[in-house]
Amino acid sequence: MNRKITIVLLVIATLAISFAAMKGLSSLKESPKKNLDKKKLPLVKVEAVKYNEISSPIVEKGRLASNLEVNLSSEVAGRIVEAGVPLKVGQKFKKGQLLIRIYEEDAKMDLRALKSRFLNKLAENLPDIKVDYADNFEAWMNFFNAINLEESIPELPKVKSDQEKVFMASRNILGDYYAIKSAEVKFDKRKIYAPFDGSYAEVNTQIGSVAGMGTKLAGIIESNNLELQVPIESKEISWLSLNEKVDILDSDGEVIFTGKLVRKSDFVDEGTQSISVFIKLEKTNGNELYQGQFLTACFNGKKIANAMEIPRNAVFSSNKVFVVEGGILKEKEIKVIKRNENTLVFNGLKEGEMLVVEPPVKATENMQVQIKK
Repeated sequence: MNRKITIVLLVIATLAISFAAMKGLSSLKESPKKNLDKKKLPLVKVEAVKYNEISSPIVEKGRLASNLEVNLSSEVAGRIVEAGVPLKVGQKFKKGQLLIRIYEEDAKMDLRALKSRFLNKLAENLPDIKVDYADNFEAWMNFFNAINLEESIPELPKVKSDQEKVFMASRNILGDYYAIKSAEVKFDKRKIYAPFDGSYAEVNTQIGSVAGMGTKLAGIIESNNLELQVPIESKEISWLSLNEKVDILDSDGEVIFTGKLVRKSDFVDEGTQSISVFIKLEKTNGNELYQGQFLTACFNGKKIANAMEIPRNAVFSSNKVFVVEGGILKEKEIKVIKRNENTLVFNGLKEGEMLVVEPPVKATENMQVQIKK
């Protein structure tokens, strides 16, 4: 029994000594310093609200198109023959050059035959004219002598009396004359000349094919008279004015020529919900321009008084921003005047307020923040 008691006492003594030793060792260890730094707060970038007059440009891409595009159609039927200018897309030509010629030898012979029969009829009636209408005989004789089978028929002499008019009508001289004039007009339609300096934008036929009446043969454009067609959002169209100067930029943002806003569409494109405006090129600085080329137009827009411009990502819920008051975020509404691609023009806050232009992630009202210096 005494032995058990002794063992228990030894165990208790051993535990007591161990506990005391641990406490003594722990007292030797330095106590950790208390974290005296304040909790790190989110940093925000702010700008003091200050209103000025702002020039807010509109920058949009557009496509170059010819101001004048013409479809060449055949008004007579016949085989297309060589005209001099190749019927090829992109082929350039000068004003007045023969573009398309329809075989005309058969029509030329028919026209000569009409004139020949007309001369024969006049020759048969000249003696009667000399007797009955002697005062006008010289005019008819000169007209007869002026008719050339290879040239256009001259103007018909003026009839001096009703009796003379009846005579000409009864002999069908007037009818035959105007039949020749009509044939000459149709004959001239066998040749199509260039109405301006330009090039072929579309070709639907070739040498040797037969053109039918009303057939579209080709499409041509005036290559020296290009316009830039730019789609503008309907809500921004009111910022543009006719005749205002427009800078045209290349892909590097460099101004390559200037233009003038000459037209605005009065309808909205159903697909894009935009309104097309047209810029006439004025100064090209020697740069080559091509139909269908895409370029960027920079419109000056209008001056906006009493406004400020900030990044669009500073605004949330369409028209709300944060301001810092005493190190705390406060939510406020602004009046949006104009939205640009990356910025927004507004007013509605008091000048001097600290507007957050780079809000922190998951920003909420009453969040404590630090202003980035």
